[in-house]
Amino acid sequence: MPLSKNDMVLVDYVVRVKESGEVVETTSAEKAKEYKVYDPNKTYEPLLVIIGEGRVIKGFEEALEKADVGVDVEAEIPPEKAYGVRDPDKVKTLSLRDFLRSGVRPEVGKVVEINGQLGVIRSVSGGRVVVDFNHPLAGKTLVYSFKIVKKLESIDEKVKYLIARHVKGVNIDEIKLSIDEPSKKLTVELPRSTYLSENIQIAKKLISDDIFKYLDFSEVVFIERFTKGG
Repeated sequence: MPLSKNDMVLVDYVVRVKESGEVVETTSAEKAKEYKVYDPNKTYEPLLVIIGEGRVIKGFEEALEKADVGVDVEAEIPPEKAYGVRDPDKVKTLSLRDFLRSGVRPEVGKVVEINGQLGVIRSVSGGRVVVDFNHPLAGKTLVYSFKIVKKLESIDEKVKYLIARHVKGVNIDEIKLSIDEPSKKLTVELPRSTYLSENIQIAKKLISDDIFKYLDFSEVVFIERFTKGG
């Protein structure tokens, strides 16, 4: 059954570059190990996608809208619906001297940030450094092999996965919720392990913003509980 705007789904996927077969991203630890792209510092789990939100590339979202839960799908996505076509105007030639003055030794393949933009150094010669500010996947046709593993239906599930989006590593089974229907008030008690997490206050603000945007609540309250000797 096709999905609608604001539907929330959990998706497992592998993304490959069509031309080279290179795997550039996956939500599966097993697949990451199989394709030798495993990163022990990364959390591998299905991705929360909200249809119409625009957090994933256009072509992937369009493919998701047509997919059924539990069915393996392979979608080929052209650059125009992925990371765009390559723009030659985004390839800049800069002075080697400016890099050295900034304490940066330019090397081919190195990612640098210049005036708030990330670029990849393509060549270094004759006192000049060529930097490519195109997205690394610009101009590439991508192949998404994916499966919607679950469509979130209950309010509790939706809230917990919105929380997990912003509080990395949280165990959703340890999140406690209380809903007061008449006042549309949601009370959230996070696990104690999150109390001192980095940027937890910012995370709470982002969680609240998402809840107000996608769910019918007027107030979100976070509580912290401490017990004697605990």
